Amino acid sequence: MEKIKKYANYIAVSVLALMFFLSIGSMKEDSAIRDEMPHVVAGYSYLTKFDYRLNPEHPPLVKQLSALPLLFLDLNFPTEDPGWRDHVNDQWSLGNTFLYHSGNDADQMIFWGRIPIVLLMIITGWIIFKWTSEIFKSKLAGLLSLILFAVSPNIIAHGRFITTDMGVTAFSVFALYSWWKFLKDPTGKKFIWASLLQAGLHLAKFSSPLFLPIIGLMAIVAIFSYKQKWSLAKRAKLYLGATVLATIIAYAVVGIWYQVCIFKMPLEVQQNLIGESIADSDFKNAGLATKLTKMTEIYPLRPYAQYLLGFVMVAAHASYGHSTYFMGETGQNWPEYYFIAYLLKEPLTSQIFLGLAVLISIGILVAFLKSRQKGKEFKEAFKQYGVLAPFVFLILLYMIMGMKAKLQLGIRYIVPIFPYLYIIIGGLIAYQLNRWKKKKNLFKFGWVVVLLLTIWLFGANFKIYPHYLAYFNETIGGPENGWQYLVDSNIDWGQDLRRLKKYVAENNIQNIKVDYFGGGDLDYYLGEGNYEPWGFNKGPATGWLAVSINAIQWNSTNHGDKQSYHWLTDNYDPFEKLGYSIFLYRLPEKIER
Repeated sequence: MEKIKKYANYIAVSVLALMFFLSIGSMKEDSAIRDEMPHVVAGYSYLTKFDYRLNPEHPPLVKQLSALPLLFLDLNFPTEDPGWRDHVNDQWSLGNTFLYHSGNDADQMIFWGRIPIVLLMIITGWIIFKWTSEIFKSKLAGLLSLILFAVSPNIIAHGRFITTDMGVTAFSVFALYSWWKFLKDPTGKKFIWASLLQAGLHLAKFSSPLFLPIIGLMAIVAIFSYKQKWSLAKRAKLYLGATVLATIIAYAVVGIWYQVCIFKMPLEVQQNLIGESIADSDFKNAGLATKLTKMTEIYPLRPYAQYLLGFVMVAAHASYGHSTYFMGETGQNWPEYYFIAYLLKEPLTSQIFLGLAVLISIGILVAFLKSRQKGKEFKEAFKQYGVLAPFVFLILLYMIMGMKAKLQLGIRYIVPIFPYLYIIIGGLIAYQLNRWKKKKNLFKFGWVVVLLLTIWLFGANFKIYPHYLAYFNETIGGPENGWQYLVDSNIDWGQDLRRLKKYVAENNIQNIKVDYFGGGDLDYYLGEGNYEPWGFNKGPATGWLAVSINAIQWNSTNHGDKQSYHWLTDNYDPFEKLGYSIFLYRLPEKIER
């Protein structure tokens, strides 16, 4: 234990270095996923055009960070394309043009655009290590939490893509950690940092308001835990006042940030964007589009009109939902979706660690109830571990919201709770090992279990490399079978098009039919005229056929047998599986219909 304490920082840096290289190595051959195409062009336009007509349904910060490296590349932006010149929010068409049809190197753009997201993930890992170590006063706790985070295939999968998922995860950790530091030692400098990082959280994703009650709960915990030399009334006044003021400052920064993003955006373009984005939604009946349009005419409110537009678009999308495939069916809103996604996609080692943490917490509760000094012990425990209560609330809040959600497109939607889950798990495991320190046999047994589970976790990571997005655990036989249970961003986001290109070239395949879902461009990678676009509605095919598993599962469950891929999956096995998400078939020239 003493050696771990002595070398903990070096071990943490080594784990994070491994995470970095695994991330870089695994993303090099991934083509653009579906959501990267609009995010890249939008982020680049914010930095170079100061115009927010693209992708308003997501805040700008993460997209801007991803676009920063692109400023050092000699890129052509399609300002004369109708998608920019004549339309608003033509993000998909313009994103395709920017990446693949403007003379730019799409693979280079995607690679460098992902680097800032990877760096956000690495910094998040370091803060998890520090925060857990400080809460539990144990470097071992910090290392265990860091390992659970850094080796998780789900974290690495979504920490390499230009999306808001790792962005909101990272900035929530930044914001809550800085807020915790302020609450423990309230100084002006720490308050400013906490306020600015909360602004970063709101600029990362529109789900950020879910963290506001957590910030408030942390302040309430602080009232009863920290600065005991002050009166209760003084602590309440300080912490609750600071909570409100920090949020006001954060949203003031959001307004300033948005103002910069729309600095050169013509007023009529913003107003057209509002009208086209929410005119057909239920929000129109409430006159919201009109109200937002009027806000644009008041200069100080104009950036908030843009912010609220995005918030409303996300709310509308969440309200209407999105059809998805789940366990043999397509539809919306399965209450158990995220629980099943966690059970199938989170490594079994992490789940076993979670089970042990639950047992440890039950043991602690039983011991506490039997104690004769409950009051004193509770006061001391609450002072040190009280911050874990808001973490538990956050986890429950996300899962309850997930049960009601109509947007169930992948485990990525609950990734923001993983750092807090890992902090609790790592801390409790280390706590129990420390309790067993004087019981040599139990102590050795505990260490053997932890080491074996850790080795298993590393093994699961290395085994799935470089196909982290497609990770499924051993309960269903791994990624080979995962597509039968969950698709979408759980396994197929279009990341394997470059692998199809490579396979076609190496095997000199001619006249291949392709049904592809993702952010890649078939002309760019396969060459115009070298493939035939395909779809389930064309019926049985002959010869070479490449199909994204999203297309197989969505269409086979949405349509009758005569207009689906049942003819394919019921009669043929894939000739090759490219990265688990594209099934390649070599079909006979004549097929009985």
